[in-house]
Amino acid sequence: MSLSSLIVTALAIAALLGIVEMRAQSGARRRLGIAAALIAPALLYLALFPPLQAGHGRELVVLTPDAPKDFQAPAGALVVALPGSEAAGVERAADLATALRRHADAQSLHVIGAGLSPADRDAARGLPLRFDAAPLPRGLVALEPPSAVQAGHAFAVRGRVAAAADQQLVLLEPGGRRQGPLKPEADGSFRFDAFAPRAAELNYELQLLDAGGTVLDRVDVPLAVREGRPLRLLLLAGGPDPDLKYLQRWALDAGHRVDARISLSRGITQQRGETNLSAETLAVTDIVIVDERAWGQLDKATRTRLLEAADAGLGLLLRLVAAPSPALLTEWRGLGIALQTTTADTGARLPGAAEDTTLQRLPLAASDPNLLPLARDRDGTAFAVARNRGQGRIGAWWLQGSAGLVPSGQAAVHDQLWANALDVLARPRQPPQAAVPAWAWQDERVELCAATPSLRVTAADAPTGAANASGATGASGSAGAAAPARDTHNAATGAAETARTTADAANTPRTAVEILTQARGEGRWCGGFWPREPGWYRLQSSDVETPLFVRAAGAAVALHRAETLAAMRALPAAATASPAALRPGPRWPWFLAWLLPASLLWWLQRRARQTGTGT
Repeated sequence: MSLSSLIVTALAIAALLGIVEMRAQSGARRRLGIAAALIAPALLYLALFPPLQAGHGRELVVLTPDAPKDFQAPAGALVVALPGSEAAGVERAADLATALRRHADAQSLHVIGAGLSPADRDAARGLPLRFDAAPLPRGLVALEPPSAVQAGHAFAVRGRVAAAADQQLVLLEPGGRRQGPLKPEADGSFRFDAFAPRAAELNYELQLLDAGGTVLDRVDVPLAVREGRPLRLLLLAGGPDPDLKYLQRWALDAGHRVDARISLSRGITQQRGETNLSAETLAVTDIVIVDERAWGQLDKATRTRLLEAADAGLGLLLRLVAAPSPALLTEWRGLGIALQTTTADTGARLPGAAEDTTLQRLPLAASDPNLLPLARDRDGTAFAVARNRGQGRIGAWWLQGSAGLVPSGQAAVHDQLWANALDVLARPRQPPQAAVPAWAWQDERVELCAATPSLRVTAADAPTGAANASGATGASGSAGAAAPARDTHNAATGAAETARTTADAANTPRTAVEILTQARGEGRWCGGFWPREPGWYRLQSSDVETPLFVRAAGAAVALHRAETLAAMRALPAAATASPAALRPGPRWPWFLAWLLPASLLWWLQRRARQTGTGT
C-alpha cells in the first residue's frame, strides 16, 4: 500500500472516531462537532498533498561551464551558477537539484553555457527549458568508433571536425603506424580504415592538425578487440576449385572447425569431418556453405531439413561457382533470394584491394531492397546478399576469383571478405552484451543497462574481484546508481543529486562496485555508475563481460561539449509536452484552514470532558 493510501485510511478512521464522539453531544454542539470531524481530515490531506497547479512560477537562470564570466542578470531574476561556471557575484549550487530545492517557486529553466551534466539533466526533465549554448571549441566534435570488433577484422573510425578549412587528421595506431594526414570533407566528416590483428584493449589516437602541422586537438579512440567465436562450418561442393581451397585454409587458420564434402568424380568424394546432413549434425553447425552443383545433388528431404535448420538459427549460403540454371534461380526466388541475370559490367574492384586488382562476378544482380548486402565492391554493387529466415539467415554469393587475392599479397582483403560475411550468417550463439555508452567521463554519471538485474563494475587493471573504484548502491529515480570513489564507500540517492560520503580506506582492499538496477521494460535493467578514475573498466552481467572506457576529466573537450549540446537540445521538446510541468500548489493555506475545524474539535472535546458528557 502506498503512503498516500495509508494516510487516507488513517484520516478516515480519525473522522469516524470524531463523528462517534460528537454524536454524544446535543444541539448545535453536536452539529458543529460532526461537521468539524468531517472537514478537518479532508483539509489535513490537502495540506499534505496539495492539488497540482499549472507551472506559472519564476524562471531559474542556470549558469554552466563556458557561461559569460560577467553575466548580468535581469532585475529580480533567480540566478545560480553550477560547478565549472566562472561567473562572479552569483549564488552557487552543488547541482541543479539543490538549486531547485532552494527555489521551489522556480518552474522553468534558462540554461546558459556548455549545458548540464547527465545527473543535472535528470533533474531538469519535466521542466520547460531554454538553452543558450556557448560556441563549440575548435576540434573534433563527433566521433563514431566501432562498437564491437573481433580479432582479425577490419573496422572504420568515422567522425567530424568543426571548421574543417585548412585542417588535416592523423590516426596513430598502437603499434606506432601512422595513417594520414587526411583532409576532412567539406562538411568536416572523415573516415579511417584499420585492422585489428589480435584480441586486446587498444588505444588509438586521433590528432587534428592545422596547415602547419601543429596539433589542435587530440582524442583517444579506445577499442576493445574480442576473440572471435570459433564457428563450425560445413562445406558442400560439387567439385574442387581455388576459391573453396582458400576459404578452407582461411577458416582453419582462423580457428574454425571445418567439415567438408567435395565430389571429385562420380562415386568418389573427398570428406573431412562429420558431413552427414542429419538434424542432429545441423543443430550443432553454425554455417553450411553449398555450391550450386552440390545443391542440385541433394534430395528434396535433405533440402527441407537444411531449410528447417535455417529456421532454427543455421546460416545457409549458396555459393554460385557457375551461371545458375533458371530452375535454380526460380527455386531460390521462392526462398526469398531473388536474383536476376544482368548485362552490366561484371568486373569487381574490392575495397582495400590494390588499384589494379579486378575480380569477376557472375552476371547476376539482386534488386530486392529487403535483401541484406553481405559484400559490395567499391561502387557499392553487391555480389553477396542474405535475408532472415526464422532465427537464422540464408544467402547467396556470386563473386569469382577471390583466391587470387592470397598469392598476390592481399590475403587480409580475402580474409576480411569472408570474415564479414560469416559474421552476418553465423548461428547466433553469443550471449547479448550489456549496453554501455560510447562516451564516459571521469566523475560523471554513466548509465549501464543489461538483460539481468545483477551488474558489477571492476577496473580492468585491478586483480580479480577488485576495482579501481568502490562504492555502495542507492536508488536513482528510474534507475539505481552506484557512486564509486577510489578506496571509498559511497551512497547515491536521487536522480537529480548525489550525496556522497567517503571514508578514508587507503590501505584496505579494493572491491567491485555493485550497481543497483531497476527494470526499464523489454527485459532491460539499468543503473548508474560514477567512475572516479579514468581507464578501462569491466562490466559483469551474469557470465558476460563488457568493456567500458572512461576518459579523464578535461579530455576531448570539444567532443565532450558536442555530446552535451546534443543531449541538451533533446530536452526542451520532451519537457514542453510533458504533463509533469504541473507542480503541487502551496501547502500553508490548507494548513491554516485545517486549524479552524481542528481547534473547534479540540474545544468541543475539552468542554465535553469538563462537563462530564463526553464519551
